[in-house]
Amino acid sequence: MNLTSIYPIGIDIGSNNIYAAQLKKNRQDLVARGFVHRECEGVAQGIFNGGDELIPVLRQIAKDKTFRGRRAVVHFPSQYLLSFPITFEVHGEETIEQAILRKSKDYINFPLEEAIIDYPSLTPFISADADKYRASINAVRRDHMKQYLLMLKKAGLTVEAVDSGISSLIRLHSHTYKSIQNPTILCNIGSGQSLLSVVTRDSILVQRHVPWGVQMLLKNLQANLELSQDRQKAEVLLKNYGLFFEDCLECSSSVNPGGEVVEQDMRDMYRAIYQIINPHIEELVHEFHKVIGYARSEEHGESFEGIYIYGQGTTIHHLDHYLERRLNVPAKLMNPLSKIGLSDDSILPDVSEGSRFGLALGLAMRKVTWL
Repeated sequence: MNLTSIYPIGIDIGSNNIYAAQLKKNRQDLVARGFVHRECEGVAQGIFNGGDELIPVLRQIAKDKTFRGRRAVVHFPSQYLLSFPITFEVHGEETIEQAILRKSKDYINFPLEEAIIDYPSLTPFISADADKYRASINAVRRDHMKQYLLMLKKAGLTVEAVDSGISSLIRLHSHTYKSIQNPTILCNIGSGQSLLSVVTRDSILVQRHVPWGVQMLLKNLQANLELSQDRQKAEVLLKNYGLFFEDCLECSSSVNPGGEVVEQDMRDMYRAIYQIINPHIEELVHEFHKVIGYARSEEHGESFEGIYIYGQGTTIHHLDHYLERRLNVPAKLMNPLSKIGLSDDSILPDVSEGSRFGLALGLAMRKVTWL
């Protein structure tokens, strides 16, 4: 018998989009075998409300010719996931798992016996008290998990693991950029939901799923610029103009980042787009402040290595500069395909869109071995 290592299909089901990716190993490193993207409006109303509508879409992904096998690693939908940090002590003859269950009971709003609990991060406190720990907890209803796995099974997929968004994001960042040492802010911007987190080498300090995404920016651009039937034009405007207006004002030589002269009509366009999207960007900044404030209280004010933005955040021009200015933390827009090659250049029409597949790629990095 010859066992071969096969990477699974990573499937990221968001609020409006499904992204899937699969990797394979070549002589040098991992390369992408295939990508699939499908829009699915029904997911925004709740995956368990429109689950049957998703099955044909997932079946198409399972049968896609660029993928090998039908084994998958998936996320559990964030709107049904309860995430929270805990600090606890192990009492007497308790095991760590028993102590986690005892402490988690205070945070879970449904019967504990109906819950599936995971802790992607568990860290002992460095102190004289050796039985004190800090953990990041994920909890879901057992019946929701059963429904979710059944839906994927009906689509012809074999689920090898259900992973958390933060775990796949850490895996992706560590592989494509560098291993995490100091407190680092990892962010994945989605269409209707976004994941904000602060992680260190040993622990997840905070993870938050917030109801903020690029979709609301596009809808406001469409409404204000009379583009109700042209979302693609709104996407182009967001990508080309975005949040550059403040830097445009400060640029005494009247040049844009590409070195070209910024004419007055161009300045007016920068201003118009900025004024439309800025109030909603400030909502995201407010969420960052909450995450950063909590993390600093846990780490006693230690500085952050940086903010790394994955997902659809890369489609917002100058978002990294804007966040860096507002939060006083270095920020960077991340495209994982700048470090992961393609097995065939035709599998993705535009490499710049690779960041949208960030979470799917992080899932796809969990290696599966079978005959």
